[in-house]
Amino acid sequence: MQIVEDLHVARVQKKMALSVVQTCGELTSMEIDLPEQDLNISAEAFTSGLNILVVIDTNIMISHLEFVRSLKSEDIPGVGRLALIIPWVVLQELDNLKKGKMLQHVRDKAIPAVQFIYACLKNQDSKLWGQSMQLASQKIYGLSDENNDDRVLQCCLQYQNLFPQAVVILCTDDKNLCNKAIVSEVKAFCKADLVTALQNLNVNMHQGCVELQQSKCDTEFEKTERGDASLTARFPNILPDLEKNLGEALSCILETEMKIAFGNLWMEILYLKPPWTLGNLLKCYKKHWMAVFGYVVPRSLLSTIECLYKHLCTGKTVDSSTAGILLQESRKLLHAFSSRSNYNGVLPQAYAEVNKLYQTLTEVRSDSEQDLSEDIMVLSENAVCEKMEAMTPNLQNCEEKKSHPSFHVAQENRYQEIWSVLEAVWNTINLYSIEIFQKLDPNAVTLTAKSSFEEAFLGLQKLLAAVNDIREGISRILTPTSSFQDTWTLYNFLISNEINNSIKFTAEELYECVSQEIYRERLEVGCCQLAQLEHTIKQCHASVQSEAKSRGWL
Repeated sequence: MQIVEDLHVARVQKKMALSVVQTCGELTSMEIDLPEQDLNISAEAFTSGLNILVVIDTNIMISHLEFVRSLKSEDIPGVGRLALIIPWVVLQELDNLKKGKMLQHVRDKAIPAVQFIYACLKNQDSKLWGQSMQLASQKIYGLSDENNDDRVLQCCLQYQNLFPQAVVILCTDDKNLCNKAIVSEVKAFCKADLVTALQNLNVNMHQGCVELQQSKCDTEFEKTERGDASLTARFPNILPDLEKNLGEALSCILETEMKIAFGNLWMEILYLKPPWTLGNLLKCYKKHWMAVFGYVVPRSLLSTIECLYKHLCTGKTVDSSTAGILLQESRKLLHAFSSRSNYNGVLPQAYAEVNKLYQTLTEVRSDSEQDLSEDIMVLSENAVCEKMEAMTPNLQNCEEKKSHPSFHVAQENRYQEIWSVLEAVWNTINLYSIEIFQKLDPNAVTLTAKSSFEEAFLGLQKLLAAVNDIREGISRILTPTSSFQDTWTLYNFLISNEINNSIKFTAEELYECVSQEIYRERLEVGCCQLAQLEHTIKQCHASVQSEAKSRGWL
């Protein structure tokens, strides 16, 4: 336990604070050339039967390396297939610790841990993955890049998003980090409790889904029968506080994004002028969603705006279940904008307050023996359980299905669905680029069309960024040494931008699709087309920028 305490103190005192992009040694500077026979790793090696991801903290790697080895190599009775995740910050800390620069007495334990991880990553062991620097660089709202505990927690949350059908568990002997994880709805256990927890989890996983399915109708009926006391009487401050914090954050975001989009003309273009009520703010968001905010956050979040307006701004009575939904939707909206900016510190503060309100509501309802998450999310949880049951069959059932001709037909149909999404993305980008090029044609831009020019020029810049992101994602997939994790760049772009608003497949399914030879060949063609489009956009950008400067617009 002394090592755990020393590592915790070192983190708190920021003795091990490192920039996300800083490399410290062999783990964070790996450039591995694999032998030819190991280049092609099937999707099944990564995804077949996978239902548990265990995120390993530094103190576990240091103090319990043999336990980690056995966890990776040996089957645990009653536990399905699992994979170990090593966060980027843990790789950084281990690289530093083995040099003996900090915590000299830990050096001898850090060296074998580094060697173990290095061997697994070099051999592309399907049961141990490392979080990439690219993933670690993505911001998760409310978590500090400078706090290594938060960066471990950020890793857990990212893998929850990437693998919605799997259970993500943090293994750490740091009790405070366990507390943070549990509050953030991430399962967390110390080394001593992990195996028992895994066995219990696997047993309860199927039973919970069945029980939830059987009780859904009864639950909904009971909720309707018992009703819900007025929220104003039971929680008098929750709605006013939610409206206050939401209003402060949304007003700052609205002003910032409108200024970015329209410059000095933003006030003239703005749908409703300040001072704003929450209702007026939400009306502005709906009015400018497609032109402004839909480029900043996923367009599907428009439904969140409409939900908040319907329940907070139309005089409807809000019960505690609805309040829980509104708090969750508010957190989701603020979280999405956090990847863009912290908006001068306004957003972190608002998110923290909304999160406190949600926790307060959850605690009060738990005290009255009401499970908030079941009340609010019973339908979606049921769907998740059904998906889990479908995605994690036992190996015998998997083999039976794969041997059946209908399985291959269904699989090919699924690949075609995924490919149609990628084609739709290309078509959308292609049509949008044609529209932008027409608007920025020097012969079509007149001196009276400065506002239209500014809007189109901003669109051109966003188009260039999008094309670059997609091309980079496809290029990673097409490298000879590509593996499952190389699909994340493209998949993250798709789910964060939702260009065609129909991303209904997982990262695993995308990997399986692009691993097929026919679709890899199509990707190669698409990558060349994107490179040509990127070159054309850059030429247009340079030409338009020169023209705009000559007219005094820039």
